[in-house]
Amino acid sequence: MRSEVQQWLGQLAQFGETIQLPLSAAHPLVIMPLNVAAFWLGLKLYRRVDSPLLHPVVGGSLLIFAALLLLDVDYPSYQRGSALLYLLLGPAVVALAIPLKQNLVMVRKVGWPLMLGLLVGAILAPLVAVIIALLLGGSRTVLIALTTKSVTTPVALALAEEINGIQSLAAGVVAFTGIVGAVFGPALLRCMRITDERVVGFTMGINAHAIGTVRALEISALCGAFSALAMGLCGALTALLLPLIAGAG
Repeated sequence: MRSEVQQWLGQLAQFGETIQLPLSAAHPLVIMPLNVAAFWLGLKLYRRVDSPLLHPVVGGSLLIFAALLLLDVDYPSYQRGSALLYLLLGPAVVALAIPLKQNLVMVRKVGWPLMLGLLVGAILAPLVAVIIALLLGGSRTVLIALTTKSVTTPVALALAEEINGIQSLAAGVVAFTGIVGAVFGPALLRCMRITDERVVGFTMGINAHAIGTVRALEISALCGAFSALAMGLCGALTALLLPLIAGAG
């Protein structure tokens, strides 16, 4: 716990140093408003069109991508400019425990079936992706990144560092997994005639982590609570098992 706090304080100190740099296209005073404006425009478009294909995470990301091309800002510079968002990412994930607390009685009633689903889902989701990548000739770097695909970004970054993976690649895989799960997950579950909001939420949390949980909260608070529970438990289980498996390999 102390090391995590020290790491967070170190990131805060780095942000303080970055904000004092001369103003440029990659300066936090440019990148941060750009991030907020892109998400706001993405949200407005999503609400107007009402299509899951234009989820704010998708629309906002595309706007940021276009802006970085126009401003000629590379990813490492953009990452440094967005340091404040990275600092807030951890507390934002912890705040997802609020709907879980509000629906704790409901969660306790289905505890064991959930734990079984978690065990199967948390293992199979990355395992299937790794096997497919292996069959397609994926490199070791790609395989390592895929093992973190089903956990939220702060956990994935920490795991990638611990098992000698590339953090930026892991973050990209996590974001892609979350977007695909949030956009197509609810529709796919409806096609399979799965309408129980507890099952929908839990499935979203295991397969699409924080982005899926945001989508689940749009469905209902109950759906969001089960998604937050699945995301937290999946992250904890993966953080416990993955370093052991990587060390054994």
